Amino acid sequence: MITFFRNIFSSKIGLFFTMAFVALIAVAFASADVSGSGAFGGVTGSGTAAKVGDATLTTSELNQSINNAFRAEQRENTGLDLKTYVEGGGFDGILDRLINSFSIAAFGNKYGMTAGKRLVDGEIADIPSFQGADGQFSEENFRRALQQQGIKEQQLRDDFTRNLLADQLLTTAGFGASVPQKLVTPYASLLLEARQGQIAIVPSAAFVQNIKPADAALAAFYSQNGSRYTIPERRTINYALFSKERFDDQIKPTEKEIEGQYNLDKTKYAASETRNIDQVILPTEAAAKALAEKISSGMSIDAAAESVGLSASEMGSITKTGISGTASQAVADAIFATTSGGVSPPAQSALGWHIAKVNDVQTIPAQSLDQVRAEITAQLTREKTDEALAELTVGIEDEFAAGSSLADIANAEELKIESTPALLANGQNPDDPNYRPIPEMQRILPVAFTLEDDSDPQVVEIIPGQQYAIMSIGEITAAAPPPLDAIKDRVSRDYILEEGSKKAKEIADKIAEQISGGASLRKAVADSKVTLPPIQPVQSTRADLARQSQQGQVPPPLTLMFSMAEGTAKTLKAPQSQGWFVVNLNKIDRGDASKRSDLISATSAQFKQVFGNEYTEQFINAMKADVGVERNEDALTALRNQLTGRN
Repeated sequence: MITFFRNIFSSKIGLFFTMAFVALIAVAFASADVSGSGAFGGVTGSGTAAKVGDATLTTSELNQSINNAFRAEQRENTGLDLKTYVEGGGFDGILDRLINSFSIAAFGNKYGMTAGKRLVDGEIADIPSFQGADGQFSEENFRRALQQQGIKEQQLRDDFTRNLLADQLLTTAGFGASVPQKLVTPYASLLLEARQGQIAIVPSAAFVQNIKPADAALAAFYSQNGSRYTIPERRTINYALFSKERFDDQIKPTEKEIEGQYNLDKTKYAASETRNIDQVILPTEAAAKALAEKISSGMSIDAAAESVGLSASEMGSITKTGISGTASQAVADAIFATTSGGVSPPAQSALGWHIAKVNDVQTIPAQSLDQVRAEITAQLTREKTDEALAELTVGIEDEFAAGSSLADIANAEELKIESTPALLANGQNPDDPNYRPIPEMQRILPVAFTLEDDSDPQVVEIIPGQQYAIMSIGEITAAAPPPLDAIKDRVSRDYILEEGSKKAKEIADKIAEQISGGASLRKAVADSKVTLPPIQPVQSTRADLARQSQQGQVPPPLTLMFSMAEGTAKTLKAPQSQGWFVVNLNKIDRGDASKRSDLISATSAQFKQVFGNEYTEQFINAMKADVGVERNEDALTALRNQLTGRN
């Protein structure tokens, strides 16, 4: 158990809570057709991957969930291929999380828990990609996003319903977990533990021979290390850009439309008046009259207000409509009947009795149609352009859904189709390091790498309300290493270095063996009769290791040193066959956190989270046992083989 908790300090706490969700919305909703026949079947169609209570997790749903999660991971790690992702735990992780999610929902439904339509609607409306420029839910954006991801509205709602039920059930499962201080103290003390040691490096370069590898040996090395040279999946993208500027010479408001807009906005263009005022609100009419007399007699409104224990408010420039809305019509009438420099007579609102000092009066004359024609023309042009662009994008989406090709739409709309070279998900071209994609590719690529090779063309929003692209997938090149002849020089260098690494390991093992026999690292290195780089002293604490781990900057030899026994030596292969490290741990200084209340408190909080996660996991296991889970291993094996390319 001590080893487990040591590992906690060099890993992220609380990762368990990802078990119930598969990035259902953020990662392309991670959902597919959830209809099924109810019987176990093959990989394609609606075969059953697992039965959870009365619900069915289909192979198609699992397949698309895995692919969506993989695409999201690939955007962060462009060197990742689907086979590596699946075999690295992606398949099992997604399957477990979906089963957990289905089990939680089935358990909630079994015991009368629901997530109502309004609650689901609210969650959907909060998704930024479903919102318009005004930040409000947009039905058009919602439908477009669903179409781009190839899912149905009910599938999305089912995902949200399961997540909301999980929120209700899991929130309290681990709440209030407590940990005895006697358990916390030893592990808090680990953070204060300090270690001292030495590290020697035996470089492969010291044993490299300048000879040409035999073709057979090189081919065998290439075959065994193909993953080292694998180029991730690449795609060519066919696209055409269009923007609102295409309507610049097409949209001209008519005189009738301009006159109609002017008439609609007559109030806006009518003569108006504003008054700059300071006001005081009093509780009674008599008090208001008395204060108005003081001000009219020459006392400033500020001084008059202070004389009765009040203060004047600077209202600035107001309109009659504005003050009537915040006070009352009577107050507005009184103020706007008062000339500049005068004091308005008392008038009542719900707040009390108002008097105001009118500091200035500004009169704005009415504007004729000719005076505002340019303004109205520009406004109507913008509105009609926005409408035309929206109609165009919706119309194109409908055409794509009806079977039109990218070329069909490009010809009809007089758009020029461009094609990219085979690009990685991050936009790089492995065949041309100097290639730079157009800026618009930042929005096109994420969509392009979520599509299947037979997906319909898509409309991609580049700049909201201004620029769009239509695009389709050209050629998909599966992840694979290039031919040996194309990278023969690189493979040769790696082969020679690997051969040198084998000899470096022999020396490193002998050095470590001598240290185990009681020799110092310095003497063992000297006895190796090989000229090596200087020995490096190392000193660190476990707390430092934890901080560096959070930043992803822990040198592997340092990590190894904190897993060793005092007075021992171990070897570790350097990255990319550069050589071998010999790590010698000389001394361990045990920490004591018994008097460090801050450290005890922080460690206790982490323990509570770990224990809470454990309680939550056990609760989920109990829910699965209650509703019943049956996995179709044949279908799961078939899907796994399909994803990894096995026969």
